[in-house]
Amino acid sequence: MPAVTPEPIMKVAMGFMASKHLFAASEIGLFEALSSGAASLQELSSRIGVPARTLGIVTAAMVSLGLIEQDGNLYRNSEVAAAFLAGNSGRDLRPMLRYFDKILWQNWEKLAEAVRTDQGQPRFGKFTREQQQIFSDGVEAVTTSAAMAVAASYDFGRHRSIIDVAGGTGSFLVHVLR
Repeated sequence: MPAVTPEPIMKVAMGFMASKHLFAASEIGLFEALSSGAASLQELSSRIGVPARTLGIVTAAMVSLGLIEQDGNLYRNSEVAAAFLAGNSGRDLRPMLRYFDKILWQNWEKLAEAVRTDQGQPRFGKFTREQQQIFSDGVEAVTTSAAMAVAASYDFGRHRSIIDVAGGTGSFLVHVLR
């Protein structure tokens, strides 16, 4: 019988590090810098304008997560990073990552306090103009697939009018109207 190890606990407990590395990689434009093809760390450092040492740390994290592939001293986006993080497709998840990092992260920081006191601190409606834009862009990025699926699965053409109540960015309605 195999020995019990703390691996599952450590994997979950350290998961935030993977998230923060992903957020940083997206914020500095690592995936976009690789969208034109493989590059060395020095080339990436020049393209992005960040120190090679710290870029190497983030790049190694993305390699370990399978989002970037390494071949010798060259790096390239994995298939999934190229599809969703490099800015080359209609399904761009970078706004969602920014939303998770800049807004949701702060809300989850005080989860234990909210559970302990039953005094959550809702932030909706209290956004700055910049936070509202980040929120809207993130929500739209997260819901695009569902909006496209709804629009494709139902024939809205037979209706003369439609109402979008609390539609947020209107992304569902945009796909329906197309």
